[in-house]
Amino acid sequence: MSLGSHANVYNTCLRILRRRGYTLRVDGEMTADGCYPTTCIWIAEQGEYCFAADNPIELLGLVAIYDHLRPQAEAKSYWWFVEGPDIWTELMETAFPDEDVGA
Repeated sequence: MSLGSHANVYNTCLRILRRRGYTLRVDGEMTADGCYPTTCIWIAEQGEYCFAADNPIELLGLVAIYDHLRPQAEAKSYWWFVEGPDIWTELMETAFPDEDVGA
């Protein structure tokens, strides 16, 4: 089975967040013709923490970071940072090798 990032997953993410006790809202500007915004910010709040993302899937991902790390109540910059190797660069270089390197 597989699952991909698509708008048809948004409600599932929002339901999970609401069931976990987060207050949800969305900020944006209606279009000139009265339609929903094409770009907006999705927000989940609980206690002192406020998470903001471009879509509900990303929002759930940010909350997952919080749930994984469970930072202390006192404000600490970069509380979300996890020590370790640069996996992003590793994966990008593996997927898109620079054929000129070492030539």
